[in-house]
Order: sequence, then structure tokens, then C-alpha cells
Amino acid sequence: MTNERGEITHPKFHMWLRSDDIVQLVWSPAVAMNLEDAIAATDAMAQLTGGRQCPLMVDAHNAGPQDRAARTEFAHRGDLVSAVAVLVATPLSRMMGNFFLAVSKPMAPTRLFDDESTAVAWLREFIA
Repeated sequence: MTNERGEITHPKFHMWLRSDDIVQLVWSPAVAMNLEDAIAATDAMAQLTGGRQCPLMVDAHNAGPQDRAARTEFAHRGDLVSAVAVLVATPLSRMMGNFFLAVSKPMAPTRLFDDESTAVAWLREFIA
């Protein structure tokens, strides 16, 4: 559901287009994500950006598990994202994120970050 400020709220995520042309995605705490959720998130991004490529910052601090189909959907949507920064909170989430990147080989440049300011600085390099 899109509100008047251009934010999309879904039972499993909240997404908006920031003033710096970076799309921000925050997952609801500890919810499991499947292919339907991944498609909903990519559809939401397309709606926010009009289908043009934009950098995406994913706040995964409290994210729950993603099934394989969801991870595959995200990794292969290079048509929507110019780059992806994933904010992680723990050494375990960093380890799992690095494993995902090695196995899934995302189409868009993707990096893990501990802090938002460093992630934003990196993503700004990919704003068209």
C-alpha cells in the first residue's frame, strides 16, 4: 500500500524513495520471507522508481530468514537496481550475507555494511 508520501508499507517491509534517489527497504522484524515477498518488494521498487534503475539500501538488522527462491529473485533483479547495500548488525549476519553473495552472484554490485553513512556514500556512486 502506497501512502501520500510515496512510501510503500507491506506486512513484511516498508520501502521509500529517499530524497537522494536511493530506495530504502526495511524488513519487518524476524519475519520469514519467501518468493511472494521478494516479488512484492521488487514490484514496490518498480512502482517507486517508475521502473528505472536506482541504488537500494536494505536494512537487514532485524530481518528474518529468506528462502532460496526469494534470494534468487533478489539476486537476479539487476534491471531494477544499480547497486545494493545491505546493512547488517552482527558477525553472524555478515557471515551469512557473505555466503549469500558468494553463492548467488547478484547481477548488481552488492556489499555489506555496518553503518548507514558508509553505505550511502558507496551507493551515491551508482546514482544515474
